[in-house]
Amino acid sequence: MRTTALATILFTFCLLVACTRSEPSYKLVQADSLMQKSPDSALRFLREIYPEELRTAEDKAYYALLITQAQDKNFITQTDDSLICIAVQYYDSTECIPKQAKAYYYWGCIKRNKNNHPEALKKFFIAITHAKKLSDGKLAGHIYNNVANIYTLQKLDEQADSIYQITEKLAIQEKDSGLWIDAVSQRSMIDIRKGKEYYHKAEEKLLHAFEISQHTAQRNMIAKAAYSLSLLYGRMNMGREAVIFAKLNIDNQDNTKVLYRGYLLLGDAYYKTAQYDSALIYLNKALYSKDHFTKAGAYMRLADIAQKQGKLEKALEMERKYSSHMDSAQQKQQSSEIIATEKNMLIQSKQSEYKANLNQFYYYTITGAVIFLTLFLVIWRRYRKEILHFKQKEIEQDKKIGELLQQKDEQIASLQKEIALHNYSQAEKQNLKEELHILKTERQALLNESYEHSEVYVKMKRIIQAYKKTDKSSEHFSEEDWKQLIAETDMRWNNITLRLATRYPLSQNEIHLCCLYLTDIPTSHFRYIMECSRDAIYKKTKKILEQKIECSDKSTTLRDILENFL
Repeated sequence: MRTTALATILFTFCLLVACTRSEPSYKLVQADSLMQKSPDSALRFLREIYPEELRTAEDKAYYALLITQAQDKNFITQTDDSLICIAVQYYDSTECIPKQAKAYYYWGCIKRNKNNHPEALKKFFIAITHAKKLSDGKLAGHIYNNVANIYTLQKLDEQADSIYQITEKLAIQEKDSGLWIDAVSQRSMIDIRKGKEYYHKAEEKLLHAFEISQHTAQRNMIAKAAYSLSLLYGRMNMGREAVIFAKLNIDNQDNTKVLYRGYLLLGDAYYKTAQYDSALIYLNKALYSKDHFTKAGAYMRLADIAQKQGKLEKALEMERKYSSHMDSAQQKQQSSEIIATEKNMLIQSKQSEYKANLNQFYYYTITGAVIFLTLFLVIWRRYRKEILHFKQKEIEQDKKIGELLQQKDEQIASLQKEIALHNYSQAEKQNLKEELHILKTERQALLNESYEHSEVYVKMKRIIQAYKKTDKSSEHFSEEDWKQLIAETDMRWNNITLRLATRYPLSQNEIHLCCLYLTDIPTSHFRYIMECSRDAIYKKTKKILEQKIECSDKSTTLRDILENFL
């Protein structure tokens, strides 16, 4: 009984200790849970934690991330990145991807606040890489939105619009109305800058966004949609509507950083409705902004009002200040640096992908090389075997044809001798002559077959085929090839080239052309072998006929003469 009571007391004591635990890590988790719905409470909670309470590197990194996040959500401008660097270094070392993504995102926000847009983009791109690994569409959407905002500030509208489209899709996917309204508003601003033909499209988008913002009853959403609508109606010369939405923007604006831009917008709207006194009040308020573009816009309108009121000296002074602030603003343009950053980040991304896939690449390369070499060896051996077989067959065929030719020559010689020595009757002689003609025909057929299997003939066919397919050939007819062609021609046609050279004063080149005429190759293909034009072939043929052979009959061709010469 006493043991049970003691156990109950101990359990109650432990429960009370657990419920009233005030360790820093526990406080950090509590602050994190408040971050989305109540960022002001989260910030207040974090400020109650003293640095000496953060004993571990993990707690210090977590605190650095949360305090940076809380200050950003409470619209506190941060330009010192020493705290967030602690978080980045720790989460990079532990490879905690969810916190890596957030740390780089807020580091990018601080770089953005310092107007170091190229560096901000670098951090945002790294954050996107980590967010994609997590499939965290909400965080990715906000990162893309910041990237697009930087492009917009640098007047890179085309790039900005493409990124806002991604943001819009992610916002719809994550059902984030605030992000969606922001993306739609910014895309509409780009449409407005494109010109009058885009105004109607922009108005439709913005009215839809404004309607949704009213349903959500979130003041920052209403402010964003109202700002864009006021700007649009100002461009459309609808002054009354421009004033209404400009007031709505100011009334719902929680972010003091952009409040001065709202004053400029309302002052401009009053100017367009010729309410100059009201315009002066808000334009002068806009001059307290630290943004050079906002100040330049206010001075421009103040110059216009002074001129309309006949205050020329003041108008000139305002114009000088307008020019001064515009120069300062343009000096901060970092478009070229941003484009360079994009290229560098793309290169780094490709290098990271390469390193990540290096082992896989080596594996596939080595495997592929082994397979390729194996296949190559198998194919090479088979090819070599086929070549050897083909050459052996060719040698055997040439030997066989040679033996048959020798046999035919012996038969022809024997038959001719027999006809000459014996006194045969006329009928017997005629039969022997017919037999002799058959033997000669068979001999010529063997010579033709031998010629068609010769290297020089096969090479001619290859060159012609190459020219037909690609209008060029990697092979050319050499001096040795011409010598072989002459030898083959003489073998077939009883030393015809020697007989031609003896009878007519033909050059070596003309002998080559005659050899081609004694083949079965069409005349139109001679130019591929001799590497000249068809016209050149025609002129050479004409020269042989008219000047060398001295043939006056125009109907007689060189082929006819050569065939009669066989």
